[in-house]
Amino acid sequence: MSATAEHVPARGAHKRMVNQCAWLFAFALFGYPIVGNVISFLQIDSRVLSIPFRITVALFSAWVILTTRRLRIDRLHQVMLLIWFLYIVRLVHDSLVSNLQGADYAMQFFIASSVLPALALMKARAFQNRQFALIGFLIASTGTLLSLLAALFGNTDVREVAETSGRLSFAAIDAVSLGNQAVSAILCGVALWRDANARLRTLIAFTFMGLLWCLALTGSKGPALALLLCVGLWALRRRQVWKLATLALPLLIWLIVSNDNPLATRLAGSEEDQSTADRLVIFNDSVAQIASAPLVGSAFVELNSGYYPHDVFIEAALAFGIPVALVFLGLMLVGTYKAWRTLNSDYDLLGLIFFQGLLAAAVSGSIYGSMLLWVTLAMLPTAASATRDSRRPLPRSDISPSLPARL
Repeated sequence: MSATAEHVPARGAHKRMVNQCAWLFAFALFGYPIVGNVISFLQIDSRVLSIPFRITVALFSAWVILTTRRLRIDRLHQVMLLIWFLYIVRLVHDSLVSNLQGADYAMQFFIASSVLPALALMKARAFQNRQFALIGFLIASTGTLLSLLAALFGNTDVREVAETSGRLSFAAIDAVSLGNQAVSAILCGVALWRDANARLRTLIAFTFMGLLWCLALTGSKGPALALLLCVGLWALRRRQVWKLATLALPLLIWLIVSNDNPLATRLAGSEEDQSTADRLVIFNDSVAQIASAPLVGSAFVELNSGYYPHDVFIEAALAFGIPVALVFLGLMLVGTYKAWRTLNSDYDLLGLIFFQGLLAAAVSGSIYGSMLLWVTLAMLPTAASATRDSRRPLPRSDISPSLPARL
C-alpha cells in the first residue's frame, strides 16, 4: 500500500475530529442562548431544557475525551488543573461544611460547562480556525438573532429589568449574557472574514448589523467594552487600526448621541446606575472578607450578599486566599501573552474569544461561569506552539525530500 493511501484514512479521521471539536466548542460556549430563547418563548421551567443541554455538553465532551489521543500536559495546563482542583475543593467545602446556598450548583455547572469541554478540546488538539469560526459564528448568531426576533415579534417571558428599563432580557437569559453572545458572534465573524469569499462576507456584514443592534438593545456596558477592546487589540496586532477606526467611528458616534437604545441611555447615566452601585457595595464587602482570611480564603461568594463579586480576581482571593490568587493572576498573565501572539496568526479566533472571556470575567463574571476563559485557555498552548513553529524556516529536506539537504 502506498504512503498516500495510508494517509487518506488518517486525514479523514482528523477532519472528522476537527468537525466534532468545532461543534463541541460552539455548543459549549454559545449554545445555551438558543435553549434560553426556546424556554422564554414557551414560558416553561428553565430546568426542563437547561439541565438536558448541560448534560448533553458534558456527555459530548466525555465522548471526545475517550476517543482521542493521550492527554499532553505542559506547565500552563498543570497550573490550570491545580486551580480547577482547588476551586472544586472550595465548592465541596462550601456545600458540605459551610452549607452555602448555590455551591453544589456552581460545582456541577463548572464541571459540566467548563472543565469537561476544556479537557476534551485540550486532549483532542484538533483546532482549525476557519471551521471553528464558521460553526461558532453560526451558533452564536442564531442565539442572538433569535432573541432579537423574539423581542420584536414574540410573546416571550421577560425579566423585570426588561419592563423597567427597556433592556433586551428574557426569563431564561439575562441582558449581559445576550450582550456577550452578540460579541462572541461578531468576534467569530472577524476571525472568519479573512478566509471568506465575497458572498460569505456579504452575509457576515448584514449579520453584524443585527448583532450590533441586539447588543445596543441589551444595554450591557461590559460586553460593549469587551467588543471594543478585543477588536482594538486585534487591529493593533495586525496593524489595521486606521481601517478599524474608519469603520467604527460612525457606529460609536451613533451609540453615544442616540437616545433610542438602552446602551446609550446607560452610558449617559452611569453614575445613577443601580447595578453599578450594588456591585461597588459587594466589591467593598469582598475586600473586607479577604482581609479576614488572607491565606486560605473563606468562601466562593461574598457572604453578606451571597453573590459572587463579579470579578474573578477578587473571587480568587475570596475562594483561595491571596497566595493562590497570585498564582491565578500569573496563569491569566501567561494566557494573555499567548492570546496576544495568536492575534497575528491563523489561530486568532482563540485569542479573540480568550480576551472576551477575560474581560467578561473581570467585570461581570465568576470562576465557575467563565466558560469562554477556561476553554480557550486550555486550547491556547497548542495554538501558540503551532504559531511559533509555523514561523520557523523549514529545512530543505522537509520542503522537498527528493532534494539534497545541501547543494
